[in-house]
Amino acid sequence: MKQRTIAAADYLRLPVGEHQLQALVLAHLEANGRPDVYAFAIPNAARRTPMLAARMKAEGLRAGVADLCIMLPAGRTAWLELKTRKGVQSDAQKSFAAICKRLGHPYAVVRTLGDAIVVLKDWGALKP
Repeated sequence: MKQRTIAAADYLRLPVGEHQLQALVLAHLEANGRPDVYAFAIPNAARRTPMLAARMKAEGLRAGVADLCIMLPAGRTAWLELKTRKGVQSDAQKSFAAICKRLGHPYAVVRTLGDAIVVLKDWGALKP
């Protein structure tokens, strides 16, 4: 079987699922993020039993919260929502984006690794 090669610029625009995109973004941050930046996932999309869902809601789980929280220097916190090329934000996700805007928190929706890199650079999360 002939191996296909992909140019680096094309790789950054490859269509991938949300899980794969999230893994790519976190791997890029791990390799290229500033040492004073901390990122973690918000596992809102997992399937749960009704009992576990009720327990998590009582503990503060909120619908619409972005997929990744990026803690930046100087007490700033940014939020990254990951979508496929055709994915759309739910009403709850749009509401969360509005809350971020109102409170002055950086928030972005990205669809590719390249998009995420541009946003993370803009936020100062990546090494120069």
